[in-house]
Amino acid sequence: MLIPCNYEKYKAVAKIFRSIIVEYDPNFTNMGLDEANLDVTDYLTTREMNTDKGRLSLGNEIRKRVNDATNLTCSAGIAPNKMLAKIYSDLNKPNGQAYLPP
Repeated sequence: MLIPCNYEKYKAVAKIFRSIIVEYDPNFTNMGLDEANLDVTDYLTTREMNTDKGRLSLGNEIRKRVNDATNLTCSAGIAPNKMLAKIYSDLNKPNGQAYLPP
């Protein structure tokens, strides 16, 4: 059985998702309605969190905020560049994260 798509609801939830991630990287790269690439280096540096522990903590924080706001799971890949982050985001789906230290 196929369930019909509710595109308006999908767009509304995507807007909530983007409103959260923009707080961490105002210049994020939108990869569709439910995926984005963020460079959180400035965010981590200004909060003195630019460590392995800080990166992992921030990934968990963002994923929790998305889940709390939308009731949807969120996977994260934390890596030194976008390509590696995308690969790592696929490693622990659904609702997980993977980290490749710099």
